[in-house]
Parts: sequence; C-alpha cells; structure tokens
Amino acid sequence: MSLMPILWAMKNAPVVDAEERVILIAMAESAWSDGTDAFQSKKTLAETSVLDPKTVQRRLRTMESRGLIALGNQEAAAYIPEWFRPTVYDLLIPFSWYPDIEQVNAERQRRGKAPLTREDRPNLAPAPPKKHRADKGKARKKAKPVIHRGDYKSPPPNTGESGQEGGTARPPGGDYKSERGGLRDPQPSP
Repeated sequence: MSLMPILWAMKNAPVVDAEERVILIAMAESAWSDGTDAFQSKKTLAETSVLDPKTVQRRLRTMESRGLIALGNQEAAAYIPEWFRPTVYDLLIPFSWYPDIEQVNAERQRRGKAPLTREDRPNLAPAPPKKHRADKGKARKKAKPVIHRGDYKSPPPNTGESGQEGGTARPPGGDYKSERGGLRDPQPSP
C-alpha cells in the first residue's frame, strides 16, 4: 500500500540472505507506510517469492525471533473468512529510518492509531553473520578419468582382431559414407 516499507525491506532491512529479503519485500507490498497490517497467506508469499511454503514458514519464524517482524493486529484481516484468514504481521521498521515521520504519523492518526515513537520502534540489531559452507577450504574431489572414445574418422583401437571375422566391415578411416551399394562383405558368397 506504500512504497516506504518496500524500500526498507529492499535496501535497509538486516536480513541474513536473499530468501529473507524477498519474503520481506513480498510482505512489505501489502503493508501500510508504518509497516503494519501485512497479511498475505504463506501460499501467496511462497508464490511471490518463488520459494517452498515450508521455507517461507521457517523464515517467518526466524525473522520473528530476530525482531524484524511481529504479530500484528489480527482484526485487520477480519473481513476474510476464518478458514482462509492469514496471520497479520507488522514489519518493525525502525523510527530512525523514516525520512518523513510526520507523514507516517499523520497516516496513523487518520487510521485511529497512536503516533510512532523511538521507544515503539528502536533500531534493529544487525543481521547475524552468514554461515560458511561446510566444505570451505577443503580440496575438491578428483574427477573420474575421462575415457577417450575417439571420433568417427579415427581407426578403431587395436584389439588383436583382424576385423575379417565375417559380417560387414567398416570402410578404412571410419568414413560414414560407404561405397556405392552399402557396406562391403569380406566373404562374399560364391
């Protein structure tokens, strides 16, 4: 409903990885300018962010435990039937981030809410450090040796056979174009 939460989620939110960022941006799309009343179903968030619904559920839990989001006023989604009703979250955008807090507080006042203060929205802790790969610093596994098969123009490898055991013979050099009449038979019938 407002561009401010989207900009915060896109550029300034202390997220751990791209999955958290894209979920937060998808949530911010439906939030008011103060970050409240973001309610999209987990299925909608998963479709928007191109993630599995279980991944969305895990990421919502971790963002809530770190204080990026919090459960909001569930009455905001009361018009949706109960069996379809999603959970309402608030994006906890810090007070200090807003460039024009008076405009945000005026909108909150029109909606019948108290103005935001520094105590309501303190600064957020930085994102925890990204986990390193478990195989970081370890040598790569050696690739299996490639078996050279040759090309269609090379003579076949020497297998100890004369190639004249019967049947048809391949033209010398492995040419795919046979002489007129097809393949040569080394033992023609009388």
